[in-house]
Amino acid sequence: MNDLVVHLVLLFVISAAIVTIGVFFSHPDDDEAFKRLPRRLGVFLLGCAAVAALMTLIGLTTASLG
Repeated sequence: MNDLVVHLVLLFVISAAIVTIGVFFSHPDDDEAFKRLPRRLGVFLLGCAAVAALMTLIGLTTASLG
């Protein structure tokens, strides 16, 4: 299997665990927590993608300066 696919799957699994723990600690009602889980996971993964894109852009920019 491609390394990129493996890393993306691992990122999703770890992100799901982090977000699940956070949502259940912030909402004592399980039904409310389950309702908010997909949106929070999406926002978290979108934030991770934005940070990765910014880091890649900075890396490409500074690598071309040297």
